[in-house]
This record gives sequence, structure tokens and C-alpha cells, in this order.
Amino acid sequence: MATDLDKNQLIEELGVYFENNKILPPLAARIFAMLILTEEEGISFDDFVEGLYASKSSISTNLQLLQATGRIVYFTKPGERKRYFKISPNDIFEQLEKKIEQWESEKEMHLKVYNFKKDTLKNNCSNQKDTPGLHYTKTYAELADYFIENLNELKENLKITINSNSK
Repeated sequence: MATDLDKNQLIEELGVYFENNKILPPLAARIFAMLILTEEEGISFDDFVEGLYASKSSISTNLQLLQATGRIVYFTKPGERKRYFKISPNDIFEQLEKKIEQWESEKEMHLKVYNFKKDTLKNNCSNQKDTPGLHYTKTYAELADYFIENLNELKENLKITINSNSK
């Protein structure tokens, strides 16, 4: 059974990941990690202050940043004055779309290099099959295509899952 220590360690680990891969400041990354790990519908401002041992102003600044970038949204509960925060419903789709665009760009670049090398080798009458760089660029473009296909499939499966859960 997961303990608070396990959860805090995972928040830290996810936070470091988000810092490095999502270009988020350290505290914003940990806020985002907390939101991913919560079983609640949302997390209150005070819960972030208490859970991350950070000042109110630091939490506020980083929540504003995450809201401004569209990563999180806030909502209120009837009869309460508190604001609760949760990951934006569109965030995962936007992140998947960015990954797809990134892989499309990688694939395009490798195909350009492949075609250039192939044309250069053809003009030089060299044996194209013995060129490791030519094989590498073609294989990389094929790999990128595989990733793109799977990311698109994941995106469609998520849409189906979200639509079936909202009924």
C-alpha cells in the first residue's frame, strides 16, 4: 500500500521529469505532479501550500503560470469560497498533439536527409546499399512514422474513453 512518503517521492520524481521535459519551473512541475496523483476531483490552494511546503505567494505564482499556459483550470464547489484546481481536460490532447508534431518534424527532416544522400549517391554511382547513414535515416523516418501512428491511436482511444466516462 502506498504511503505518504511514497507519494511525496513520486511527486518529486514526476516534478523533476516535468522540469526537464515539459519546461516547467520546479514548483509548477510539482503542482502538476500532485494533480496527476490525486484521487480527488481537484486540489485546493491550501492543500498545495501544505503538501509542497511552499509559501502562499510561490504557490499562487505557479498556479497562475499553469493556468496561463492552459495546463490547469480552477473550479468552485457550491457553497464554498475555495478554488480547486485540476488538470485542464484538453491538456493531454494538446500534449499528444505537440508530440505528434515533434515526431512529424523529425520524420520530415530525416526523409530530407535520406533523399539528399540517396540522390548524392546515385549521382556518384556509389553502392547505396553499403551506406550506413542512408540506412539509418530511412530507418529513423520509419520509426518516427510508427510513433506518430501509435500516438494518433492513443489520442483516439483517449477520446473514446473520455466520452464513455462522461455519459
